[in-house]
Amino acid sequence: MNARTLAYVCATMGLILVSGSAATNARAASPPTLSIVSPANNAVIGNGSSVAVVFVASNFNLSAPGTGPSSPNAGHVVVTIDGGVTSHVSVNAFRLSLASGPHTILLRLVMDNGTGLTPDVAQFVSVTVTRGPAAGSPGLSIAFPQEGAVLGTDFYVSYRISNFVLVPPGGLAVLREGHIHVLVDGVFYQELTDYQPVHLGLPDGPHNVTLELVDSLHRPLSPDVSASAHFTVRALVGRVIPLDLTPYFALANMGLAFAIVALMYRKLEA
Repeated sequence: MNARTLAYVCATMGLILVSGSAATNARAASPPTLSIVSPANNAVIGNGSSVAVVFVASNFNLSAPGTGPSSPNAGHVVVTIDGGVTSHVSVNAFRLSLASGPHTILLRLVMDNGTGLTPDVAQFVSVTVTRGPAAGSPGLSIAFPQEGAVLGTDFYVSYRISNFVLVPPGGLAVLREGHIHVLVDGVFYQELTDYQPVHLGLPDGPHNVTLELVDSLHRPLSPDVSASAHFTVRALVGRVIPLDLTPYFALANMGLAFAIVALMYRKLEA
């Protein structure tokens, strides 16, 4: 190998070493990143469950607040709910107990002393928490009375609900939550916030009852979810009319009186 070739090889190896070192330094200098794995954006959390939050922080060492140096590559996560700081976490999975309704969950990487990174490293998701199920279309049906039934004046209306939970009115309108409006002959009768049957006492004649699912602000669902039944009331239907035995008792008493008189007369003759 002559001197020129040797110089070329040495120069090439030097370039390779310099390039490798630069690449290593570039990788070491990669900025921190943050991504939320769960929940998905716009997720619905059903049955009033707590929200499971899972995130991934890259190029950043998580440590409990106050336990390490203030470095742009180490620290913890500040959790903000609906614009208010709620907690500081140093683990990548935790749970949040949230009230029924829509919420925004924001996670932000900060240094040990609470100072935000430059540039800011944060991510947010929107979720809705409901006391109802997380999925499914609400349903409502009347179990009794059946369409066209003939009933007495006093009876109970029973019903079935699916994919919907009854809660007291007021507050935010939340997916698959609300109560029932009861209408009798087209006129508002009462609202239901529990699962008890509806007691009705109606005069003779044709009638109809309608049950309608509404949200906490008394607004019908969209699309409308309601059920109706038409029936006829007759006062004597279902009632037992007691048999009046008074006349028979009177006749029996008269017969008994005659028998006593006859017996006494026979004894006097004897």
